[in-house]
Amino acid sequence: MRIAIVCSYYPWPPSVGGVETIVRDVSIELAKRGHEVHVITTPFDVTTGRQISEYGVEEKNGVITHKLRPGKLKVGYGRFLKGLKDLVNRIKPEIVHSHHLHPHTLQLAGWKDELNYSLIVELHHPIVSLEKLSAKIAFPLAFYLLKRKVNNIDSFIAHTELEKRWLEDKGVHSDKISTVRFPAIPQKLLSFHSHFTCLDENYLLFLGRLTWVKGVHILIKALKYVKDIEPGLRLKLAGPPDPRYERYLRNLVESLHLNSSVDFLGPMHGDEKYRIIKCSKILVLPSLKEYTPGVLLEAQALGVPVVATRVGAVPEIMLDGETGLLVKAGDAYELAKSIIMLVKNDDLRRRFSVKAREWAEKFTLELAVTRLEEVYECAFSKRNG
Repeated sequence: MRIAIVCSYYPWPPSVGGVETIVRDVSIELAKRGHEVHVITTPFDVTTGRQISEYGVEEKNGVITHKLRPGKLKVGYGRFLKGLKDLVNRIKPEIVHSHHLHPHTLQLAGWKDELNYSLIVELHHPIVSLEKLSAKIAFPLAFYLLKRKVNNIDSFIAHTELEKRWLEDKGVHSDKISTVRFPAIPQKLLSFHSHFTCLDENYLLFLGRLTWVKGVHILIKALKYVKDIEPGLRLKLAGPPDPRYERYLRNLVESLHLNSSVDFLGPMHGDEKYRIIKCSKILVLPSLKEYTPGVLLEAQALGVPVVATRVGAVPEIMLDGETGLLVKAGDAYELAKSIIMLVKNDDLRRRFSVKAREWAEKFTLELAVTRLEEVYECAFSKRNG
């Protein structure tokens, strides 16, 4: 099957984001299964907005990536993609899979019959993580326009029950919604822990984009309380930073006299990322807003207990009191109490670790892509049957 996957930001490192990770992992797995996979995107990083690759075409891991120029108009994170229609017409995909409620999704819905493809739309439940004022203002209009073209969309992908209910509340008929669990982890990650020995395990870890909405400043404030009980514990912050927010965090660390206890590590990928997760005592995700952070599943697959905020669909991808602990967003003291509880109780961490690996088996990439192939086949059959 010839598949075109469309997203606004470059899905290969050093660009790191939840949507970009899903696009990259799914496209590689689909190519392994014999599909002809094209990713249509831009050469821009999702965190910084900077260009990190050249325009043109490249092939990685069996996936053909087309990097288009974005239009000047930008609403939130969304941009028009110049030359998108001509490119789709040249590729002639049987399936077009569009990510996010960005301008390209509305365009692709409008061109569907003319260019003769089946259209799958994956919105990633945007309402739970809208950050920019322009995006908040534009969202109602964008969704209204999308609903006017809903008959041109063969299926909406929902990652969670939360997103499925939201789509139904927005007027999308349940027959048009297919649940595919994302984010997802590669099967091999479930046995990764046997490949190496940890040299340093006395640290907490945050791994993700360093942006305000991730709540890293709350975690740093919580660390101040934790250090009173566990003075030897360190905090490692891994992930691509927003420069302004990073400066704020470094100033906060200095003002709280935590310079010797906090390490800024920058972006991490592949085995290097998995090693630092596996060796951590606890993975902490203090997000103020979130949907389905993949790092929570990666940590659980590696047997690492998690402490996360009760936001978005986080309660659907971890088990409170069994694989980790959920806390109120924005509350540094409650976050600190949960961290201390786990740090001080080795037996509880061990029990969480065992259960976490069992739980993560439900979220493998291989299972998700098999389900996605079923959605593609159904859409293709309806159009061509």
